Amino acid sequence: MILDNVNLNLLRIFEAVCRTGSMTKAAQEIHLTQSGVSQSIKNLEDILGLALFDRVKGKPIPTPKAHELFLVVKKQLDELEQTLAQILEEDVVFKGEIHLGIPIEYGNSFILPLAAEFSRIHPKVNFKFFYGYASQMNHMILKGELDFAIVDSFHLDKQIETFEVGYEIHTLCGATKYLSTFGVPSVTKEFLSRLDYISYLEGAPVLTGWFQHHLKKCYFEGKIKAVLMDVQGVAQLVTHGLGVGVLPKHVVDKLLKSGKDLYVFGEGQNPLYNRLSLASLKGRTHSFQVQAFIEHLQSNLKSLPQ
Repeated sequence: MILDNVNLNLLRIFEAVCRTGSMTKAAQEIHLTQSGVSQSIKNLEDILGLALFDRVKGKPIPTPKAHELFLVVKKQLDELEQTLAQILEEDVVFKGEIHLGIPIEYGNSFILPLAAEFSRIHPKVNFKFFYGYASQMNHMILKGELDFAIVDSFHLDKQIETFEVGYEIHTLCGATKYLSTFGVPSVTKEFLSRLDYISYLEGAPVLTGWFQHHLKKCYFEGKIKAVLMDVQGVAQLVTHGLGVGVLPKHVVDKLLKSGKDLYVFGEGQNPLYNRLSLASLKGRTHSFQVQAFIEHLQSNLKSLPQ
């Protein structure tokens, strides 16, 4: 049997290199020297008679066969760890690093507090967060740079699977002083067509979504006064009267509580929900700590007021 020539330690080292994407990080995690990890990988390659990694700019990139082996080894090692903990009546200790992509405002408001809570319970788990939009997360998930990401409505690659974990309400609002120069605010094409707008992206997809939802329009024709990819930046421009823009309700609530004088269009009438989903690569085997954190998010996000 091939297994007669492969000891468990070689497979543990192989799994760590694949998971961390680095000989150095794997060495630190397993408490070996980098040269020791490199030699162990070479030994495993010699035993199997095939190359497991391509070296690209000093970084070990798993070959297709190595990736196939990793999925099996990772699953079996995790199950072995869990079984040993159970028969010894010990708690499974989660450790390692979680790579997570998040949208800036939703991530800061909801994901980071839950990550801090999880870390207090499991102090040996570390996080590496990446901010960005769904399109950026799509690319990083496909490259294997993220364990998973929290994304809003976006057509992701067919290799990525999603399931809903939460939501936020999108509201159109403007400074009361700014709007007073146009008359009595109303959710009508006549009134809204006279305003200036702040958009997150060229083409104004978020504004278009709001207009489609509230006015049944298939497109947005307003004048874009500014474009910037940041919720707090849009909030600053809106509160200072440069134009109106779409903001998450939880952001508007904070602005109102701080004394900002804002008017919210269509408040309480058929709210527009921005669904937030967890996205990950289909077939990817998550570590125990990643799966546990996913379950932590699932059990807490939908119960939060958003």
